[in-house]
Amino acid sequence: MYCLQLVAIATLAAILVGCAQVPEPTSPEPIAAPKIGALESAYDRAKWTWVRNADGRALLRHTEVRDCFVDPQPPLDVHDPGFTLKRHDKTIGGARYDVITAYDKRDFWEAVYTRSGASAPALGVYAAGRCLEEAERILQSYEAQRR
Repeated sequence: MYCLQLVAIATLAAILVGCAQVPEPTSPEPIAAPKIGALESAYDRAKWTWVRNADGRALLRHTEVRDCFVDPQPPLDVHDPGFTLKRHDKTIGGARYDVITAYDKRDFWEAVYTRSGASAPALGVYAAGRCLEEAERILQSYEAQRR
């Protein structure tokens, strides 16, 4: 009888644990704008806000495009052996950019833009589609300011 009561209690506990609410993942917290060098005056502050990523990096988050993040100082982490890399050149604001797009299987992972001749990437973009377009507007603004 005692064993049946323990089994019943264990079963009830398992059911209750299964019904427990799983907390929603937290979104990155807004932070003060850091100094980012060359692109500092190139992004539209009405469309982009600064957040701290879970790994501690400061990222720009688009205010209108869902899950759109840009890293103005991206790590060069697209060399994972599981990634498929596609490279191409793109002219943005009259300047050539080398673009490396990384895919995890068929899923977009990141696009890294490096101005031709530069030693470090200009920015990394963590979503495809409209997010890439919005990120390229930052580079267009940057190129317009250089003239």
